[in-house]
Amino acid sequence: MVQVMAPATSANLGPGFDFLGLALDLYDTVTFTPATDWRVTAEGYGAAELTGRADLLVCQALKRVFQEVGQPLNGGIVHLDNRIPEAGGLGTSAAAIVGGLAAANHYLGDPLTKDDLLALAVELEGHPDNVAPAIFGGLVGVVQEAVTNENTPYLSMGIPFPAELQVVIAVPELRVVTAQARQILPQQVSLEQAVFNLARTGLLVGACYAQRLDLFRTAMEDALHQNQRAVLIPGFHQVIKTAYQQGAIGAALSGSGPTIIAFTPAANHQAVGEGMVSVFAQQGIKVQWLSVAVNQGGFRFL
Repeated sequence: MVQVMAPATSANLGPGFDFLGLALDLYDTVTFTPATDWRVTAEGYGAAELTGRADLLVCQALKRVFQEVGQPLNGGIVHLDNRIPEAGGLGTSAAAIVGGLAAANHYLGDPLTKDDLLALAVELEGHPDNVAPAIFGGLVGVVQEAVTNENTPYLSMGIPFPAELQVVIAVPELRVVTAQARQILPQQVSLEQAVFNLARTGLLVGACYAQRLDLFRTAMEDALHQNQRAVLIPGFHQVIKTAYQQGAIGAALSGSGPTIIAFTPAANHQAVGEGMVSVFAQQGIKVQWLSVAVNQGGFRFL
């Protein structure tokens, strides 16, 4: 039996569209033992919808690793303990895939490297910025090589995230489907918009390395996706504004939403969380807020 905890992830972080992702200290746990057929049970978020299904992403991930190393897998006893809110924007699909890949790989004696797992995870999930942080931990930048290298098709780099910052997430009871949130984005953007985001992505990475917390607010501005996706999240702009008013140094849509992420000194985390909740409440939307640390190291075994 193998047990693995896969962390939640927050992608984009404002300007770093399809490039930046951050792993959070919030986990879904996968327990796996090979068997002659599939027996899936679940607790926590989405348990009723997941129990008894063999078509889940986690099962696909388990099978993919066995296939990759040339080993048969007819089924498995799988238990899911889901503690990552499922509203959207916290990488639940990425956690399921990475949890399955890591569990199968560990059961087989870890024949695949983390870079190998990244390639398989992107094959299943489609977005490297969602899965890379769950594998490597921390703040990660990831790109696909222009000339595909079959051994390492994706290049990733860890970026030091300021240790003194607390992460606050506001998770509204809204459903934003990732495919829908991507579909509303334009296929082409202006040169001005491209330069705007490129400059701020570089500034955000540089601010992390230089520990320049004063640069975060400007560095987390975006011109490519947040304004378009705001129509799916009532009160979005006011939530961001309120987070800053309550002491956050950075705030952005988490992934494709509807979750919103803010970075704040520890002393301000409660004010920031409660402030974001109050704005959603004015829109008649129920929401929970959580204060979490940044995960270091990615998935872990129990």
